[in-house]
Amino acid sequence: METIVVVALTISTFATLCGVFVKTTRQIIRLLSIQAAAIGLVELMFCLINLLTGLGFEGLIDFSATFAEWFSSAAVSPLIIYWGMVKTENMSDKPVVSVRRGGILLIAIIVSNIILCIFTSSFLPAKIDALPFVALMFSLSVFITATQVDPLKILVGLNMAENSLYPLFAESPLVLIPFMLGLMIFVNVVGVFIITEAYRDYGALSIKKWRWTD
Repeated sequence: METIVVVALTISTFATLCGVFVKTTRQIIRLLSIQAAAIGLVELMFCLINLLTGLGFEGLIDFSATFAEWFSSAAVSPLIIYWGMVKTENMSDKPVVSVRRGGILLIAIIVSNIILCIFTSSFLPAKIDALPFVALMFSLSVFITATQVDPLKILVGLNMAENSLYPLFAESPLVLIPFMLGLMIFVNVVGVFIITEAYRDYGALSIKKWRWTD
């Protein structure tokens, strides 16, 4: 794996890890943007280089599709969730699990992924040699989703989990990209709409305070 790819994956993994510890909705939305920007920037630069070195129309199509995917993940999705925060509140809270249990689980996740990296780095095919980073980011994202009571942070965690899979699907057929982008934006819009409506009905952003009423 090239050095620049390792750096980009390290930055995105660190941003995901920081999402475990932040308290406010605004902070975790910023981390989502950083994670997505870092994880897709290398592929975007490769496509730009191919375009500038004379691949012509094919290079332009690849660059346009990659840029659309990168921009949607790094800017559009975070802005949609940020709009939901503006319509509700910038909630500051702590994870549902205790610090001790959360710390033990977090350490277990990191250690298990380090072990995975050590035992798989020597025989992984070149196309999936980013799997240890992907596994760690995905695990951390699921941890964020499972330990929050703020639905906007849960939505951020789901977006982080999806972004973490990008290195494995960076070379997906171009015909799938519009569908994937449309689905991602649709899920975020619907999610934010449901959250804002629930906030209006219950007067609170914490899912603990959401109850069905007659």
